[in-house]
Amino acid sequence: MAYLEFQDSGGLNWKVWDTYPSRPEVIDTAWRAGWLTFECGATRRRLAPIPKDWMEAATPRLELMCKVAEPARPDTSPPADEESVAPPPPS
Repeated sequence: MAYLEFQDSGGLNWKVWDTYPSRPEVIDTAWRAGWLTFECGATRRRLAPIPKDWMEAATPRLELMCKVAEPARPDTSPPADEESVAPPPPS
């Protein structure tokens, strides 16, 4: 799992990582190849498809990706069809 952190222009700290479904056949085709998960506190957003070379993107591009990403469900438990992946602890 690729992971990084960035601070947006509003001063919010975001974590972002790639997420892949454990059972892609049971989810919408738009999400089958995986998505980026953006997290800031209790806020989560998802962006699919995963942009090529997102790990090398500059902060303004990451912020744009985050802004266009769809809000994720407000509950904190992953759905049954989503691989349960948490970001690694900060080093």
